Amino acid sequence: MIDTRALHPGRSLADHYNPLTMDPALVKAHDVLDREVDRAFGASRRLANERQRLELLFQSYRALTNESA
Repeated sequence: MIDTRALHPGRSLADHYNPLTMDPALVKAHDVLDREVDRAFGASRRLANERQRLELLFQSYRALTNESA
């Protein structure tokens, strides 16, 4: 993502992440990263949003700490 953002050095982070003007290459880079995070968290499929990622993360935490769900 840093390399993709470097393509537009004059943009602020707010400009980079404006949903109306976000570079498609940056969107793609984030999609790739999201898939890697999903896989690292043990997801069996691509998760749709951050809430699902957090739910999976806390489910894994409970399992690792032997807490009941």
